[in-house]
Amino acid sequence: MPSKAAVTSRLSFFNLLPCVIVITLFCLAIPLILLTIGITKRDDCQADPRIPKWMIVVAVLMLIERFIGSVNTVKDRRFIRENPKPVFEEDGDNHALIDWTQRRKHNKSSVFAVLGAFVRLVQFITFILGCVYVFGIYSISDQCNPLVFWTSYIYCLLSIIFYIIGACVLGCVCCCVALMNDSFAQ
Repeated sequence: MPSKAAVTSRLSFFNLLPCVIVITLFCLAIPLILLTIGITKRDDCQADPRIPKWMIVVAVLMLIERFIGSVNTVKDRRFIRENPKPVFEEDGDNHALIDWTQRRKHNKSSVFAVLGAFVRLVQFITFILGCVYVFGIYSISDQCNPLVFWTSYIYCLLSIIFYIIGACVLGCVCCCVALMNDSFAQ
């Protein structure tokens, strides 16, 4: 019979399942849209013929990154299913929990983690390159297929917004950690 923690963990996963499905479909829709437009309109941007090719590269990188990310997620879910998390002991004897945490950490593929980090770095570089391409032809965007231009323009704009929000959140987290470390040091 599964432990109470294992049952609770599974129930919480099923509560989040609709949200996970929607996010996954959204994350797959963006690269598929970019890929479809980039391939079908490959020769329809005289202002800068690199933009449709850039859309294809960005879409492929996004799909590769999603695949790499899902490998460790699947491995982690399998580990949790086969090795239920031990219950936290109030008396302080938590060697089983510490051992389980270490085994879970070592279960993940470090090769895929490094590969994922590399792909995200390449994605960021291609994002910057794409912004240069797209914003560089803004004044002559009428020489580019509107679907190609506006799709890439909106993608770049939204990406900039998300990168700025991410940087702000990261800055806030770093400040909070620094403040917490300061208060513990005193």
